Amino acid sequence: MEQKKVNGKSGGRTIDESRNTRPGAQPENKGANFFMKKINEQSTKVFCKLLSKLDADNYAKLQSEGYMPLVIEMVGENIQTQFGAAKLYSLAHYYVQNGDLMRDPEMVFIVVDNRKEKKDFENILVIPQMYQQDNLGIYEESINIQNGKLSCYKKFWHNGHCKFAAEWLRNISRQGFLQ
Repeated sequence: MEQKKVNGKSGGRTIDESRNTRPGAQPENKGANFFMKKINEQSTKVFCKLLSKLDADNYAKLQSEGYMPLVIEMVGENIQTQFGAAKLYSLAHYYVQNGDLMRDPEMVFIVVDNRKEKKDFENILVIPQMYQQDNLGIYEESINIQNGKLSCYKKFWHNGHCKFAAEWLRNISRQGFLQ
């Protein structure tokens, strides 16, 4: 059983890689050169607005009345991709259940930011990497990262992650988290 430690302000956690046993969990491509879908342009704009809210510690907790808080934080950096060095950002809603933080949901994104200007959306890649929903016991890594490099890709999950991210980011914008 492979486990890895992920740290961030919202708490360190250990991820059990053996949970990737659901349909679509088997890697379709191995190695560094595989096709990854980025999120669409509108979703990228929303994500960039969220990035602009990060503090000096690369963390932001955003509030919007009637909704669970939204947390964005950098959880990794210097990830080598075919597009350049990337950072990992976690985006999550959290609630507390029996004293435990529950992700509802959390997504991690690979971000390669080669922009010269903030509105240069052509030169930033935002690629879904992981989806987790604690209350349903779901953990899906569509792109595995080992030793700071992309190691394999699960197309079935990745396509679903891209679709979910587009819907979720649209909702985040509509729900007032960007105000």
